[in-house]
Formats: sequence, structure tokens, C-alpha cells
Amino acid sequence: MRALLGLLLLAAMAGCSQHRVQTQCMPIVAVYPSWKQQVLPPAQIPWQRITHVALVFALPTPDGGLDTRALDGLVEPLVRDAHRNGKRVIVSIGGAQGYGDAFQRIAASPEKLSRFTAAVRDYVTRHQIDGIDIDWEYWTQQAVRQQGGNDPVESRLLVTLLAELRRTLPPGTQLTTSVFAGHWVGEQYLAELQAHVDHVALMSFDFTGRWDESAVGHHADFGTFKQSVQFLVDRGFHRDKIIAGIPFYGKEFVGGSNRQVKDVAYRDLLARAPDNTFFETPDLAARKAQHILDEGLAGVMFFELTMDTAADSPDSLLAAINRHLSPVKCGAIR
Repeated sequence: MRALLGLLLLAAMAGCSQHRVQTQCMPIVAVYPSWKQQVLPPAQIPWQRITHVALVFALPTPDGGLDTRALDGLVEPLVRDAHRNGKRVIVSIGGAQGYGDAFQRIAASPEKLSRFTAAVRDYVTRHQIDGIDIDWEYWTQQAVRQQGGNDPVESRLLVTLLAELRRTLPPGTQLTTSVFAGHWVGEQYLAELQAHVDHVALMSFDFTGRWDESAVGHHADFGTFKQSVQFLVDRGFHRDKIIAGIPFYGKEFVGGSNRQVKDVAYRDLLARAPDNTFFETPDLAARKAQHILDEGLAGVMFFELTMDTAADSPDSLLAAINRHLSPVKCGAIR
């Protein structure tokens, strides 16, 4: 009996030892919305817990220009504070709305593409920005035709855009692109784009919401998180290119129905979560961080920084992530 117990104990210990630990610098990317700087001024960002800030959003314009008005009053103090703390700033271009098919128009025209990449390069140089993220979320297939899947023309335009940006950006500038998983829109992101980017930022959330087929449930539970990573891997994306996303907000299904769904910041849910509200918890965030390590992924990003509670709080999602993924391994980046 004792021998059996000993074997069981050894098996349990071996199972525990299979979890990986962080041995190298891994990106911990905090998305920072320009419109929320009053909620969390740059001086109050918990720099010691992250490696990068991703400032959102600049917008492409259909003529090949770059609209940075939402960022211009913030980018210089943010870069200054980041560099003073040994961290990097990425500017994200695009997002879910505000630019329509501008990316398509730019990438389909050599003249507009040249104008756009030059504008991005000049903005990077002028403000000493460390990286650019292309967040191409508007696709004609889904937005106009209301069909899922791949558009073989538009999906390759993203590859073209990233290739030209890589060629044009100053040496040493990081280049990433944000991608979705799933057969509705995830098939728009081709594995070929990896040749031109340092990382892909996987938006592994929003898998439930306001549409008829949606379940009333968590939009990024652990099973879905794992499946979204596997979706990219199955499509030919390399694990060491993937920065996996964790949401710092929940979804409230009003009245228990998917007819009315609200995004609610995690910090606003701590005191009282309404019925039929599903959101990240510190334990879930920590499990995802461990899965990132176990799968050999590149790092983590989260949307978004101002939605967390204070970083020194036991309820902090970022603090939970840091239990497994820490910037300490990185030292001063700059």
C-alpha cells in the first residue's frame, strides 16, 4: 500500500513538473486607449509589471494618409515615461471602426501604399516610437457580404501591406499585426504574413456577444482560449510568433439574452457583477498565462490597461498574469 501511495505521489509530482516556467524575456503588452488617459495618466502606469504599451489607435485614410490626431497630445509624454522606465511603445493603427476600407484601398494601390508607409515611418522617427501594430479588422467579406471565411484578394493585401512596412520602417522597429481566430474572420489572416512581422497579437476574446447564434456565456473561457491558439497553429502560425490576448472586461447579457450585450470593465465588476455577466478572474488570467508558457508562445497582451483594478491589489488581473509572466527577465529594454 505504501509503495502504491509512493508511486501515486511521484506521478502527481511529475505531472506538476510538466508546467513550464519563464526562462527568458517575453513581451507583456498593455493596450492603452488614448481616450482614457484621464482614467490612468501615463505617470500612473505600472511600468514595473509590463514590457510594452500599445497605444491605440491611429487611423489609415483612404488616400494613403495617417490620421494621428487622437494620439498627438499623448504620444510624446507616453514615450518619454516608457523610455525612462526601460519600456517600449507600440502604436496600433486600425481597430474595429473609424476607417472603413482604407486599408484595402491603400494596399491595392502602389502609390497609396508608398504614401502610407512613408507617413508611418516619419511618425515613428519623429516620436521615437519602438513599434507599429497593424490592426486590420474591417473585411468586405464579413462587413458587406455578411459571410464568414477568406477573401483571397483582401487577405493577401494585408501581407502586401506588412511586407512594405517592414521594408520601409527604420531598422530595429518592431512590427506586429493583430489577428482573430475562428472560421468567421480568422481565415482572413494568412500564415505568410509571419515572414514580415516580429509577432502576431491574437485577439482571443469576443467569442460570445450580440448575435443570434451566440451562447449566453463567457466570451473567452479557458477552453476557448486554448482553441483559439490551436486555430492559429493549425493554420501554420508558429507558436513563438504568437502573443496571446487576455480580456480585462466582461460581457453582460441583459436579461439572460444575446439581444442586448454590454462590455463591462473588470474593475467595475468587482463590487457587484450583474446576473448573466461573464468575465475574467485572477485565477483564469493566471491559468492562461501558464498555458502561454506551456505552449511555448511568445508572450501576452491584454485589452486593456485601464480596465484593471490597482496593480498592487490582490484582485488585479495583471498581478495574476505576473505570477507566471514577469518583465523581470527582460531588464531595461531601452
